[in-house]
Amino acid sequence: MTPKKREHFSLVIGIAANLLMGAAGLSVYFATGIEALFLDAMFTLVTVLSGIAAAVISKRSKYTSEIFPHGLFVLEPIYVVFKSLLMIFLIGAASISVSQKAIAYFISGTGEKMLIGPIIPYELIMVVLCGALFFFYRTQNNRIGNTSILLKAETKSTMVDGLMSGGIGLAAFAISFIDNSSPLSFLLYTGDFFITILLVLFSIKEPFILLREAFIEIADGVVTKDEIKAAIEDVIRKNLPQSTQMKKCLIHKIGMSLRVIVLLNGKDDLCSISELHEKALSIEKILSGEYGNAKVSFVFS
Repeated sequence: MTPKKREHFSLVIGIAANLLMGAAGLSVYFATGIEALFLDAMFTLVTVLSGIAAAVISKRSKYTSEIFPHGLFVLEPIYVVFKSLLMIFLIGAASISVSQKAIAYFISGTGEKMLIGPIIPYELIMVVLCGALFFFYRTQNNRIGNTSILLKAETKSTMVDGLMSGGIGLAAFAISFIDNSSPLSFLLYTGDFFITILLVLFSIKEPFILLREAFIEIADGVVTKDEIKAAIEDVIRKNLPQSTQMKKCLIHKIGMSLRVIVLLNGKDDLCSISELHEKALSIEKILSGEYGNAKVSFVFS
């Protein structure tokens, strides 16, 4: 299976899994009215819609044309930017919603009691499913050298979803032991506020991490992660033209497209142009087989 096909296959599996989890989450939310569950379900359903977009982009980004001779790989980090912003918006909207309900309760002393009966078994199932999907995404991305920013975005999103499900389930379990005469009885009415805010604090950094990585790719920054850089440099060293040595390697990554500029020092005054071309093609073939798409250029410094 090629890297691109592996990426697309993983996204399709994720769409199906998230569709089931999102539908289940909304049904439990409508039964309980707990805002934290709404945030949880919305994250999952957004992942479904964005996953469909990601699968389409994954399928089309490699195709070239006269206008885009190197493909449309830039669509991959652009997608991640929009998904990250949407995640931030959902987190903010849910925080405002639960805050309004909590403020109204503390001011008036009245509110709607939380119905937590169906939550605990539901969230237990969601944690298991999210955990399985998280490891599936991460394993598939590891097999292509962690170069898929689309799979990385879905991995982060699934991790946030799993954290939310686990947090809601634990909180619901704790609240189930509180009765109306307890000093903590206010949690029966405002528990979703504290759950949601706690989950927001744990998860808010994830979309910003994705935003940073996507902007680096869009801005044509160089790869600094050792897990990718070291493996690529090792391939280059094993396939250098004779009488040359690598001085520096600049790796530019946009989606699953690599542009590698190898700065060489020549040990002799002369170097065969045909050998340089042959070695560049050989390295491109190896890297494209492992990472999806690669272009290699040799530059003497």
